[in-house]
Amino acid sequence: MQSLNRIAFLSVFTAASIVIFVVESLFPTPIPGIRLGLANIFILLALIFFGLKEAFLIGILKSITGSLILGRLFAPAFIFSISGTVLSTFAMWIILKSKLPFSLLGVSILGAEVHTIVQLLLATTIFLPNVSFFYISPIFILSSIITGSLTGILAYLVYSKTKRRFKFCTN
Repeated sequence: MQSLNRIAFLSVFTAASIVIFVVESLFPTPIPGIRLGLANIFILLALIFFGLKEAFLIGILKSITGSLILGRLFAPAFIFSISGTVLSTFAMWIILKSKLPFSLLGVSILGAEVHTIVQLLLATTIFLPNVSFFYISPIFILSSIITGSLTGILAYLVYSKTKRRFKFCTN
């Protein structure tokens, strides 16, 4: 029964992540490439409740399925999404497993920063080689602090309300 509960919660986390990813993509943004990243709430919670492998699975399924639904599979937006998701998930896992005193908010901000830096490096080396990373980075770094904070706060609220239900699968 414990593994069925685990599968059920992972399925809900994955579905919620995909839905939020798709819905968020439908709203216009003031600056192209800046999004709230609220789907990452479930990747962060998966890291806490399940582990790295499950968080990677949710993140990869979110990027692939969401991009497929939006008709962007293998487009630059997909490459940015999956690259940023994989590397930011790994960075958040490292911080969560370290002995450093990071709060959920701090871990979320770190994840948003890594995601943004990966995307900027990809954009300026592969897609827009004539644009300097240093000129466009401040606005993206600032926005990732804001969006990472929002995601971290929401993740903490969900975590604090649901942590008792996940005692069976906490690492």
